[in-house]
Parts: sequence; C-alpha cells; structure tokens
Amino acid sequence: TMKRILIINLAFIGDVLLSTPVARALRHAYPQARIDMMTVPVAAPLAQRNPYIDEVIVYDKKGQHKKWKALWQLLRQIRSRNYDLAVCTNFALRGAMLAFFCGIPRRLGYAAQHGEWFLTDAVSPVRPPLRHEAENYLDVLQPLGLEAADFSLELALQADDVLPAAKEKEKADKPIVVLCPAGSYRRKSWTSDGYAKLMQKLSPQVSWYLIGGKAEAPYLQRIAAKAAVPVTVWSGTHTLPEVAGLMQQAALVISVDTAALHMAQAVHTPVLGLFGPTDPRIWGPRGAKDRVVWLQNC
Repeated sequence: TMKRILIINLAFIGDVLLSTPVARALRHAYPQARIDMMTVPVAAPLAQRNPYIDEVIVYDKKGQHKKWKALWQLLRQIRSRNYDLAVCTNFALRGAMLAFFCGIPRRLGYAAQHGEWFLTDAVSPVRPPLRHEAENYLDVLQPLGLEAADFSLELALQADDVLPAAKEKEKADKPIVVLCPAGSYRRKSWTSDGYAKLMQKLSPQVSWYLIGGKAEAPYLQRIAAKAAVPVTVWSGTHTLPEVAGLMQQAALVISVDTAALHMAQAVHTPVLGLFGPTDPRIWGPRGAKDRVVWLQNC
C-alpha cells in the first residue's frame, strides 16, 4: 500500500489548480497516506490551500535551487521522507528527473520530452480532442487503475486570506465584481476599450475590482482611467490566497483564460469566461452558473 505520495507539478498557478482532481483521487484511494506536493514558488500559496495536500515543498528552479548545493540539499530532504510514489502531473522532463534522483521507487508521469527514461510508469501524452484539462490530468493515474467522477476545483481558504476582502465588502454597498483582463499573452485579452465600456455599463449596479500582477499594473490603470468609474485596483498588492478571498466575496468574476478563472471556480463564485485563441471546452469554467463568451478565430 502507498503510505507516502509526492505529487510533482512544476507548471504555473492554473495548472496546479487543475491538478486538484488528481490529489482528490489519490486521497480517496489512499485515505491514510501522507500526500505532499512539489511546486514552483509562485504556485505554492494556492497548493497549500489544497484540502487534499498535507505539505507543499517549494522547488525554486530559477532561484535558490539553481545552485547545485541547494538542489542537492533539497534532493536529500526529499529522499529522507521515503516516498513510495511520485506522480508527475505535467509534461516537463524536470519533474520526472527529480523523482528519479530522489530515489522514489514508483514514478508515474507522461512519455513526453523523454520523461519516460526516468519513470517506472509512463502514460501517453496524447490528449483526446475536446476533453477538459481537469479530466486530462487524471490520465497520469491510469497505471494505478484510479478513475474519478469529480473534476471540480477546490481551495480551502484560511481566515486571514478572507480578511482584506471582508473589509472591502463592508465598505461596498453594491455586489462586488472582479475583473481579470490580462492573460499570459496578449491575444488572450480583450481590448482596454471593451473592458472600459463593460465597466461603464454595469457601474451603477456593481462595485468593480480590477486584478492582475505587478507587471499588469499600467494596463489595469489604463483600463480604470478609460472606464472613469469607481474601481479598486489590486495589481500584485495582495497574496494569491487574498485574491481568492476577494473572489469568494464577489458576486461574479469576469476573466480571460488565466489562473484567475480557475481560482474563481475553486472558491465556487460564478464566472464569465472571455475566450479567444484558446478553447473553453478544454480550459473553460464548468459550474452551473458559469458562462463563456468565445470569439473564435481571433
């Protein structure tokens, strides 16, 4: 039986959230097991709010663990935990290599980027057409014979995560609407004029919050200036769990295809997903109250 399991996901925030069904399936199959997760630093705070994970190990591949000594110390630390199973949930070769060099006896992952050289059980990286990514992630568990019917995303927020948003809600006399206008690349985003007009149209009924990272701050301020309506901008000023806390207090989250869209689903707030070059059937929200606007061929 599996007593100690390490899930390795070295992708970004949205990918870590979309691997929730994998953690859930493992927890249901091995309820007594210790299940840890290794992530990159940016995704760690949300991985720590995954209700199926006991502990998060941070692998800082671009910073601290670039140095051989620090990397060796990390590998030794993981070796000392005597994991029975590693589950590499994304295609990156690095995760499979880490599992191998940590001496974990059974290693699941994908036959992608030569990862199969370092795995004991490699599954095909070929995805069926038009199957949601949260379901795709479960392919990695095929060698264990595990299946799942629950593909929902979850975050177990802590009291401190919701405090800033609760204070904002006290101030607001209207329902909060959170807008995340910027994706990982420009084609995912709508025009600043489009966002501004949307905000103007709904402004009398709602209290607007624009969210993004520090790098998006000028873009968010430009949208706010064009909209010329009351708006609060959160651009890298709060932690990811605090942003999730704001979404939990909101009546609606409007987001392009980016991590914010998955965060909103994980706190069960209705989502309006704005899609262009990516396919909402694979990446979109799936809740009963969620809606999608998809401008194809853009």
